[in-house]
Amino acid sequence: MNKEFSVARPQNPQIRARLLNQAIDYVILHGLGDLTLRPLAKALKTNARMLIYHFGSREGLMREVLKGLREREDARIQSWFRTGKMPRTLPQFLRWYWMRLSAPQAKPALRLVFELYAIALRDPQKYPGVLEDPLMYWQSLIKRAGIPSKSKVDRSEATLLLAATRGLSLDLCAMRDRHRVTGAMELLAQFVEWRARSTK
Repeated sequence: MNKEFSVARPQNPQIRARLLNQAIDYVILHGLGDLTLRPLAKALKTNARMLIYHFGSREGLMREVLKGLREREDARIQSWFRTGKMPRTLPQFLRWYWMRLSAPQAKPALRLVFELYAIALRDPQKYPGVLEDPLMYWQSLIKRAGIPSKSKVDRSEATLLLAATRGLSLDLCAMRDRHRVTGAMELLAQFVEWRARSTK
């Protein structure tokens, strides 16, 4: 029996965290495709039983992979908001965030996010929150940028920014025309700046 695995033992959070980080790194590099637990476990130098023990199923592991990706990115975003001499604004955030998303080294992770969206669209009940959580996250970003919550207006702004950013990211993945898509993101940032001035 694998020394790491025993149904009688409580889960070891350190082992689970290590497996999750390794799984995130692996699928970023290799994508999902028809990936199953057995070859993934082999690549992680463990076995499928261990992955099932810690994550329940392939779907459970994929949910945790997406959550882990978001947590990694959120840590970087929070760090960015904390730095700087002046309060960060939403247009500044959009430009900085797009610079990160459109960087060549970010493309594998960006493709993975869309793969995970696709499997969640096919079977949303197995992936609760995957499709809904981004809207709530963008609402929190708007508040973090110092824009007061305005209930329905806040949801509309978050919807627009989420849809625009996701659409431009997909366009970048599909067409690889970074200059054109970055120009479109700059127009969005300028619109947000104009709207902020006009509502004061």
